[in-house]
Amino acid sequence: MLKTHDPTHLLVLLVAGSMLLLYGVKQVTNAMQQAFGARLQLIMMSLATRPFAAFGSGVAVTMLTQSSTATASIMIGLVSAQLLPLATAIVMLLGAAVGSTIVVQLLAFHFTDYALEFLGVFAGVALLTQHTRLQTVGRGVFSFGFVLVGLAMINASSAPIADSAITNAILQTLSQSPLVLLLLGAVLATVFVSSIAAIGIVMAFASGGALPLTAALAVTLGANIGTTVTPLLSALNQGNIAGRRLGIIYTGTRLVGVAVAMMLLDPIANLLSRVLPNPSAQISIAHLGFNVILAVVFLPLAGQLADVATRLLPEPERTKKKKGSRYLDPDALSVPGVALGQAMREVLRMADLATEMLQLSIQAFQENTKNLPKQIGDLDDQLDGLETAVKNYLIQLDGETLNEEQAHRELFLLHISTELEAIGDIVDRQLMRLARRKQRKQIAFAASQWEDLVTYHQEVLGLLQRVLAGLATHDSEIANEVLAYRQYLNQIKREVQLRHLQSLASSTPTDLDASAIHLEMVSAMSRISSHTCSIARAVQGEL
Repeated sequence: MLKTHDPTHLLVLLVAGSMLLLYGVKQVTNAMQQAFGARLQLIMMSLATRPFAAFGSGVAVTMLTQSSTATASIMIGLVSAQLLPLATAIVMLLGAAVGSTIVVQLLAFHFTDYALEFLGVFAGVALLTQHTRLQTVGRGVFSFGFVLVGLAMINASSAPIADSAITNAILQTLSQSPLVLLLLGAVLATVFVSSIAAIGIVMAFASGGALPLTAALAVTLGANIGTTVTPLLSALNQGNIAGRRLGIIYTGTRLVGVAVAMMLLDPIANLLSRVLPNPSAQISIAHLGFNVILAVVFLPLAGQLADVATRLLPEPERTKKKKGSRYLDPDALSVPGVALGQAMREVLRMADLATEMLQLSIQAFQENTKNLPKQIGDLDDQLDGLETAVKNYLIQLDGETLNEEQAHRELFLLHISTELEAIGDIVDRQLMRLARRKQRKQIAFAASQWEDLVTYHQEVLGLLQRVLAGLATHDSEIANEVLAYRQYLNQIKREVQLRHLQSLASSTPTDLDASAIHLEMVSAMSRISSHTCSIARAVQGEL
């Protein structure tokens, strides 16, 4: 590492080390999410009823991504999308806080001395392997080497700065004001979007004797608050109340823990001084101990915390009646797996709207149903709005952060939303146009013709309902059944058309008007079945 005592060089080295550390953390997070993002989220959701396993997954995910802020953002996205219970997310965040302390332990016990060797080994893994996922993992672990180099640069630059008479004077003055140091730690962690850099600087200053242990602990506690600021702002800025609840609980529990720790600052410092002679080890163990104790205290209370948050922040009535998109959270775009999950929930809402429109459409051809075309038109407006929202949301995803599976999923959702919107347009613009013409001209169908139309409509509706069940459950077997059933449906269509054409021989002019509407209805419903089969093929994987 660079040896210099020039103040300018030291400052540049400190800033450069901090930036390299943050860059490394970001690259590790992106690589691991690209390699394991979907699997990690599935694991998180599958552990919803097992508190200790959920806690362990929070630890593991943060150790993998090297960012408790990223883990917190994932959790907030999953809770906002209603893919994870609030109590489970609280448990996972307690685990994430423990997982985030590991890098600080590496710094305290001089693992950074091997940073360059670490970079060399995993650069080879990333370059030589042909396996896509292994390449991504190698790139992520290689980026962790940047984290270590950044920490080493911070350590190398902080020690000479700590020896400065001016620095010593400033720090000694600040050490008399623990609350100011607490605020300083929070500001540093917020600015760096990471507690690691802030605590790394504190450890270097404490090791050089420029910062007493009590003062260093106050800054460390502040950093534990600062690391919650980004997730909290993310939660408050999104429309979903569940995400806000989690963000407030995440910050609130740490504020409570910090308040208690600040009152016990001197006894804690005395205990650490007797047990551990090395200031870096004292700070790193204090950081770990704080988060472990916080987890031990609040883990059994996760359910109660969720209940309190739900009572304090109830679901607004207007949210319950919201007609627009409910789940598309812009803050989740940085976590593709969560964003795709939220888009899928909106697509399933589109599926419900399309099904309701088709279900109601046949009633519009009966007597005394003049309001139905308008009702279906309103549903189509909602469907069109959701399709636009889903597409605009998905195209904002950064293609470079998507793995192959996620990129395919994005295309899949775009395709399904287009097909559902097309079904809605057929119902609103074609079937409802025919219904209004029938009502305006007071045309009546023959009993046998009406029976055929109702039968065919029920078959098409059933086909749509089955394929959407396959869409919701990702069941390709249902999609196969739908495509096989289409042949039988085509046979029904031919029989309906044949019987209708045979009845035209004795038709009156009025009957001919009814015949035109009849044939156009069959044609429109046939196009709906075509779009339905297109959805089935996509569920099969043919896209």
